[in-house]
Amino acid sequence: MKKSVLLASLLGCGVLSAVPMDVARALSEVDLPAKAPVPDNKPLGFAPSKVAAPLFLRPAGDVTGTIPRTADMIKVNPDLKTGLDALSDRDGAKALEIRNRMAAGLDRHMLTWSIAMSGLPAITAEDIAAAAKELDNWPGEKTFRSNSERALFRAKPPASDVIAFFSAKPPETIEGKILFARAKAETGKRPEAEQMVRTLWHTDPMEDIWEDRILADFEGVLKTDDHYKRMAFLLYKDRMTQARRFAGLAAAPSLYEAWAASISGNDKVDGLIARVDPKLAKTPELLYLRVKSLRKQEKYEEAAKLLAQVPADKQALIDRGAWWNEQRIIARGLADLGKNEEAFKIVAAHVAEDPTDVADAEFHAGWYALRRLNNLEAAKKHFHSLLATSNRPLSVSRAHYWLGRTAQAAKDEEGARRQYELAARHSSTFYGQLAFAKSGLSGLLIPYPAPADADRERFAGREAVQAIERYEAAGHGRRAQSLYRMLADQLESPGELALLAAKAEKSEGGHQLALHIGKTAYGRGIDVPALAFPVGVIPDTADIGGSGRALAYAIARQESSFNPGAVSPANARGLLQLMPGTAKSVAQRHGIAYAPDKLTRDAGFNATLGAHYLGEQIDAFDGSYILTFVAYNAGPRRVPDWIKRYGDPRGRPIDDVVDWIENIPYPETRSYVQRVMENYQVYKTRLGQKSDIERDLRFGR
Repeated sequence: MKKSVLLASLLGCGVLSAVPMDVARALSEVDLPAKAPVPDNKPLGFAPSKVAAPLFLRPAGDVTGTIPRTADMIKVNPDLKTGLDALSDRDGAKALEIRNRMAAGLDRHMLTWSIAMSGLPAITAEDIAAAAKELDNWPGEKTFRSNSERALFRAKPPASDVIAFFSAKPPETIEGKILFARAKAETGKRPEAEQMVRTLWHTDPMEDIWEDRILADFEGVLKTDDHYKRMAFLLYKDRMTQARRFAGLAAAPSLYEAWAASISGNDKVDGLIARVDPKLAKTPELLYLRVKSLRKQEKYEEAAKLLAQVPADKQALIDRGAWWNEQRIIARGLADLGKNEEAFKIVAAHVAEDPTDVADAEFHAGWYALRRLNNLEAAKKHFHSLLATSNRPLSVSRAHYWLGRTAQAAKDEEGARRQYELAARHSSTFYGQLAFAKSGLSGLLIPYPAPADADRERFAGREAVQAIERYEAAGHGRRAQSLYRMLADQLESPGELALLAAKAEKSEGGHQLALHIGKTAYGRGIDVPALAFPVGVIPDTADIGGSGRALAYAIARQESSFNPGAVSPANARGLLQLMPGTAKSVAQRHGIAYAPDKLTRDAGFNATLGAHYLGEQIDAFDGSYILTFVAYNAGPRRVPDWIKRYGDPRGRPIDDVVDWIENIPYPETRSYVQRVMENYQVYKTRLGQKSDIERDLRFGR
């Protein structure tokens, strides 16, 4: 077994590094191969295409160079600043008074927008309606609507006015829903009102203050069964304290006690489950508790037998997301035991409802069918269902890649190539990059959007864009950043979005804001992947060279979203989210003067220490990026555990390595490994280095 504790650091730092003791201890728990196995390349089974793709195109100078930082040169309208300051002081009446005496123009529109966005008690629904009419093509419609409903609730208007307000669009806020139900009751539509209240009670994650309001306003409407559903809804979401008040009203105190014990990890939970009132014996909630208890004890086969009793009517399941979570974990447990047919049956019969959960379930079903059962027809069916579930790049590329793998298994050369090339269109994603490699393409096809003259004219003509620097000049950069984020949700043109991201990089929000814009737009399905990978947040002062800078970018993008001042609840700090103790130890090992405040104040300092730490971890795992990312996210002790369970991924054929990643039990860690690896490939390309995801996955550095 390899026990070297003095290994060369990666990331171009060029300094010998002692392996951190937590990594060394974790490695001592399992025999790792002294040298990672290197089998022969696995043949594709078809001749890859030889089409070469262009490298990542940087933003042209005419995108970024024509966007000067002008906020410091803008003359601030005193009324605008005073009005905005009043809003910050929560004085809506003063802001309205100032706005009403301002002349027509951009500054008045800015204050009007901020007033409507504020949600302050002095702002009426009429004020917000007038603002929406005045502010043509400004973003914020959703917030305007929410604030209007809350303002209407405060105003207590006649029922007829409420009915008219909601005639075109149903309420979205809890205030609006209660108000609408009241109005229905007052206008002779009592049954409709009561049904609205029951639906709210069963499905809305409202806080207890609104529960109190509903109980007072609709006394006698809610019955024992309604309170049972409310209690169960809250318990599924682990809101134990809030659910307690309904245990008696629901005539289910024994079920509440058993569930509370399950949430808290009480070792008496099985006894409490056994003592649940017999009247509740056939409820899905008691079945769920029994399933969850067996699953926690890793009694997967027994839990699977209980899952077979899930009601055929999926609507009877109050929280289908919670049920799918149990199905997923139990299926994975069965698969680890070699019970592949049973695992497939569970996920194929999933009860998932949320689109993200449905996509996850359909992937699992297809994956088990293909890789565990060699059932190509079933695999194809479920991967097509995955494709139909979402148009987001991650899901689309994943579906096409696995359809390609299915076609490849069926020796359908043309079908495989077609699916891989469809997946490769999303080459900023993990599976798009794998498909890119399968297709024999070189480089990554991630062009930077080139704004046309029409984009520039339209962008410059938007009042909301013109307002951004005026907000900053007035000392209200937070409002400017809100505009940036909302415009990222509103704009449709890749060229305009490129201009917005370039402008954001030079704003107070910097690279963190530019990243948000790019990720938002790309996540909406707009073809702007390049915008989701900005560079520049790691300064030239960072002592990182070679591929290390690309890896530091990859980690920082995932860990802190490029916020140099980020501090997590666990006190991880800065770009690469370093714990102060770890950072201090790394600094000592590498002869770097340590200053704790620089972790969040100096991005170069943080990135340098983070790069050294990553290098130590990569060295500890014989250069494996996969194992390093697992340790970074789930802790180093998980590495030997999962190697024991799934084998050593280092040097194995690429298809087996992909399976190893998909076998990672923790969804968060599984996603983390994929996201960081895809980030790494893009940043290597963007920084002028060669990307090779297959080699990086199989062999590491």
